[in-house]
This record gives sequence, structure tokens and C-alpha cells, in this order.
Amino acid sequence: MVDIIHGLPEGMEDAAAALYWQAFGEKFGKLLGPDARALRFFSGSINRKAILAAVEGDTLLGIAAFQVDNKGFSTAGAGEVFKHYGLGALWRLPLLALLEREPPEGTLQMDGICVGDAARGKGVGTALLEALFARAKSDGFSHITLDVIDTNPRAKALYERLGFEAVSQESTSFMRLFLGFSKATRMSKRA
Repeated sequence: MVDIIHGLPEGMEDAAAALYWQAFGEKFGKLLGPDARALRFFSGSINRKAILAAVEGDTLLGIAAFQVDNKGFSTAGAGEVFKHYGLGALWRLPLLALLEREPPEGTLQMDGICVGDAARGKGVGTALLEALFARAKSDGFSHITLDVIDTNPRAKALYERLGFEAVSQESTSFMRLFLGFSKATRMSKRA
């Protein structure tokens, strides 16, 4: 039986980092790679209170991350980036800052949803999204927003089926050299 819980259980940091990197490594690979370094970076900076976790026993099946106090999946600041990337943080920090999103008042900003390969097609992603929608409503948010990249048309189609509508689109311009995408679409849904 799959349980959806608020917060990441202790001891699941590495599994959560692996899920997040599996889902977003293509997007952030040049910026936060190589893989081993990115996994250590995310495992050490997880924002537990910004995660809904799908668990079955002691196995993490998936996560839905959202912003809490303007921090999403990771709480990393400049110090964490320097700790993991050394002087390479100097070029990474400005690019990471450009990716930050501050949602409009009364809006819950999603920061990614990830489901492990073994759990796909079993309703885990749907359960996580439903829990996220319920969370937004119970916390008094009027809308939920997310950003979906142009290289992930399946995710965009799923969000559209769930009632999300495109509200804007941004080009990555020069940043596409460091990111795995050219455009991001901001989508919104009434909570």
C-alpha cells in the first residue's frame, strides 16, 4: 500500500536525491553535474518540509516538491554551492539565481514531481498530485503554478489534462548553453 506523507522520512535523502536527479538531470546536468557531485549536493540540501513523499514500507516511490518559505526541493544557498563545487560556484550561482521563481501572492509553486521507474504506471504520480492539490487548498492557496520545459512535452500534456493552463513562456537565451532546454512554460491551475 502506498502512503503519501508530508515531509521526507529520515534515511531517504539519497533515494530522494536520486529520484530528483533522474527527473531533472538532463535539465541541470551541465550546471550541477557530474552525476555523483549533483547527488551529494541534493542529498545534503534537501528541504524536508517542502516534500510530499510516496512511500511503500521503507521504499521511496516518488516525491512532489513545492516551495516553502521561498525554498523548493533544495535549501542550498551560496555556502552549499561553494562546498560542493568549489570555485566553480562562481559561474553557477548567477545561473541558479536566474532559475529562481517567486510565485504570486496566494500561489503554491511546484518544484518538481518525480516517480521511480518501478512505480510508474501504478498511480503514484496521480496520488502525489492529488495530495499536492489537497495541500494547496488546505493551506489557503488559490492557485498552483509550475514550470515545464520544452524538452518534456509528455509532462506538459499531463498538466494540461489536469487543468493547468499556460500563462507565459520564457526563453533561456544564453543559458541554453548550460541547461538542457530552450524554453520553459509557466502553467497555472486553480487550487
